[in-house]
Formats: sequence, structure tokens, C-alpha cells
Amino acid sequence: MNTYAYFKKLDYFSTECIYSPNAYRGFAREFIKDLERIRPRGILDIIKSGEDFRISTSTKMPELGTCERCGYISSQKWCKACVLLDGLNRGLPKLGIGRRRELNNSKNANQENGTKNLQSKQCGSLDF
Repeated sequence: MNTYAYFKKLDYFSTECIYSPNAYRGFAREFIKDLERIRPRGILDIIKSGEDFRISTSTKMPELGTCERCGYISSQKWCKACVLLDGLNRGLPKLGIGRRRELNNSKNANQENGTKNLQSKQCGSLDF
């Protein structure tokens, strides 16, 4: 970049990104270098363990399909965007976030605790 600007006689200055000191890759790089100081073969062991990591052949991979509502690519009946929009439209903002079991358990717990349904609350008193 510097060379291009020099030959094209462009004004150019280089500064470090203000967010780079907090970038996670810096912590990871520092950790690996510290590991290498302690154990020189550490990087090779990390590479080897990555190469050994394989998905089992018995694992069922999701099949690619399309969303019934919008037609976008999805491995489920509805894509995640349509599930989230449906939840927002029905007044259930947490629908589609997390696992279904957890949602059903929390819904049953709310009904047992005697909390009111969203439709029965007055405007401005919604609890999220």
C-alpha cells in the first residue's frame, strides 16, 4: 500500500487501528508464543490435534432444504429468520432462541407461577 501511494504521489499515512490492542487474535498469538516458550513442540501438537479432529461417519449431517415461508435455504421446516419473526409477531421474543425443550420448560414454569398471558397485559406493561 505504501509503495502504491508513493509511486502515484498520493498523500498516505498509516496508523494502527484503535481496536487492535484488544483484538482477540493478539491474545491467542501471545498464548501460543508463551506455550512455545514452555514447550517448543506445542504448536506442532496443536496442528496435529486439529488434523486428528474428524467428524464421525455415523454422525447425521443436516440435509439442505428450503424454508416453507420465504424459500430461503434452511435445514429445518422454517429458516431461523422466519422463526424469530414469527415469535416477535406473536409477542414471544424468545421464541427461536435456544433449544425447544428449554422454551417449553420455561413456558410451563411461567404458567405454573400464575403469570399472565401477554394478550391480557395492558399496553406499556410488557415484561421481557
